[in-house]
Amino acid sequence: MLDYVQQFLNALAFSVIVESIVVLFLCAVLKKDKWIFSIAALGTLCTIPYVWFIFPTLFWYSSSMIVYFGEGFAFLFESVLYKTIGKLSWRYAVIFSFLANFASYFLGKI
Repeated sequence: MLDYVQQFLNALAFSVIVESIVVLFLCAVLKKDKWIFSIAALGTLCTIPYVWFIFPTLFWYSSSMIVYFGEGFAFLFESVLYKTIGKLSWRYAVIFSFLANFASYFLGKI
């Protein structure tokens, strides 16, 4: 169990860093307030415990279901955060969330 917790903490740190960098880059390119990158950290801190601890318990029988529902949950939740806290349009909220989660997920596979 301790190894799993260590893997979780590594994934948490990695995801916060990657997603924050992606969002900071998007803010620079799209001329949005730079503080929005902090929403990436908040979103990751709120969602990754569910992805690592709750969804595996709910979908113990299918690792692909864990990924689909876990990543889908993170994407939707973080989109709402970008919209409500970041005051982004739905279009930008979805783009920010998708690209940040995409980068974190696929770079984490390397």
